[in-house]
This record gives sequence, structure tokens and C-alpha cells, in this order.
Amino acid sequence: MRPWSDPDLRNGARKLGEENGIAEGLLRITITAGERATTKGSATITTRSLPEIPPEPALHVATSARRISGPLSQCKSIGRTAESVALREAEAEGAFDAILLNEKGKVVETTARNLFIVADGALVTPPTYDGALPGLTRATALEIASRERIKFRESSLSVERVRAADEVLLTGSGVGVLGIASVDGHRYTVPGPLTERLRSGYEHMLDTESRW
Repeated sequence: MRPWSDPDLRNGARKLGEENGIAEGLLRITITAGERATTKGSATITTRSLPEIPPEPALHVATSARRISGPLSQCKSIGRTAESVALREAEAEGAFDAILLNEKGKVVETTARNLFIVADGALVTPPTYDGALPGLTRATALEIASRERIKFRESSLSVERVRAADEVLLTGSGVGVLGIASVDGHRYTVPGPLTERLRSGYEHMLDTESRW
């Protein structure tokens, strides 16, 4: 049973943002189901600051945890054991975030963001069937690529393909479109030209289309 409506959630989120004085930040709505189909679930709304982004964001390929692909991997869940372990490993290496691999060793995403590479002038991102979350900012980046006539595709990625890429970037609600400076010491130009086109398009979309 669902005891709230979409307007209820929207109004509650807006009220909380105003009460907490959030001009730029993150707002999360967490939905939990009831124990049975006939019992009520719950909705929790929280806010927090945007993440601090270093001048040259670096990534580390996690070896201590893996993302298991499948239908549940496409749900944004509060169960984040693998992500927490991988992020601690990355931070111990001085990195901003960790790249997660699936059970086959394919690149999935980072602990909280979708990953893209630029190779031969095309934008490439791991497919959801490899375990990538179908993130909203990911979908927006692909929409911008279509508008800008940038070639893009979903394709399984190996660590080697990421390291050989011309550009590496992340997308997420907290970082927007973020160019990556290095992956385990392998360096890239930041911001790359295609990353900059996507970032500019994303900021323009926020300015002109975002609303409550």
C-alpha cells in the first residue's frame, strides 16, 4: 500500500530543502516497502551537502569488492556493502572514487556514479545488463549526446579499454558531468573536449529545464 502521492513527496522535499537552507545540495527520497503487500511502506526524505571534488579527480579499480550483475543491480538500494568497501579502498589509495567490476571482471560504474569513456570520438558507457545503474544523470548525458550529435553506445568495458581511452568521465546528481584526471596513475587530459561539451550541455539543461 502506498500512503503518499507524488505531490506529497514533491512538496515534502521542497519544504525540507527550504527549512534546511539548501541552495545547492543533494536531496534523497528513500522508499521502503511494507513487510507484506497489504502493509504500509514508508518514505524518508533527507538532505546533504554536495561532495567535495578535488582539482584532479582520480579513480582506483577496486579489488576488494565486486558488483553482481542482475535485476537487483539496477535498483538503487540502501544496501551498499560492496560500494562502502570499495570506496574505503579507493580513499586509502588517495583516489576520489572506486571503479567497480562485475563478477566477469567487466567495468560497471563507480561506487555512486555512472562511468563513461571517450574512444575514437564516441561516448561509451557500460550497459545495465553488466550491472550499471540506469542513473538519471546518465540518461541525461545520453540525451545531450543525441542532441549534440555525439556518437554514443552502451558496450561492455574492460579495465584495459578504460585505461586506453581518450577521456574518462563520471555522471551523477552530486557531480554533474565530471572529467577524470587519472585511473590508478594513468593520466588523461582534463577536461577533455567531449567531456566539456557534455558538461556545458548539462549545465544549460539544469538552468533551463529543471523545476520542482
